[in-house]
Amino acid sequence: NTSGDEIAETALLEEEFAAATGAKYCLAVASGGYAMTTALRACGVGHGDHVLTNAFTLAPVPGAIAAVGAVPVFIGVTEDLVIDLDDLAAKLRQANVLLLRHMRGHICDMERLMALCDAADVTVIEDCAHTMGAAWNGVPSGRWGHFGCYSTQTYKHMNSGEGGFLICDGAEDMARAIMLSGSYM
Repeated sequence: NTSGDEIAETALLEEEFAAATGAKYCLAVASGGYAMTTALRACGVGHGDHVLTNAFTLAPVPGAIAAVGAVPVFIGVTEDLVIDLDDLAAKLRQANVLLLRHMRGHICDMERLMALCDAADVTVIEDCAHTMGAAWNGVPSGRWGHFGCYSTQTYKHMNSGEGGFLICDGAEDMARAIMLSGSYM
């Protein structure tokens, strides 16, 4: 609760996290999984849509896809535990969105991934639950795609017990995400 012109602690945290990642906007949410679900909704993913995602992942990723009624299209991974960009290239036409999981702190060649996705008009949502603070060629994880999703659940880089963040640069995209997240303020 706030009084008068006081700024809520959560709003201050959102501003601070956005600044730390270089994003224009940040939304604090209940979990990293909820950040992904909100990002999918904000990108217009709904019942019956297909979403590309890494085959090597954890339950919140396919759970976020299932929560919006969509169907995962699994992309193989390499021995380096990153998404297989050749398999991605072969499957890009099967969906309009890629929910990319940076699993266990490993980040793929993001320049190549973004070139493939941009050429195919595939929107990238990054799950950075394992890469908060990490970067590919100087660009922080979560800043390559349309949305970046982070977890602050126990054992993550920043621990709040449970929680997460959603970042992006588009004012309309973030406004849509805020409304679709169930936030009021």
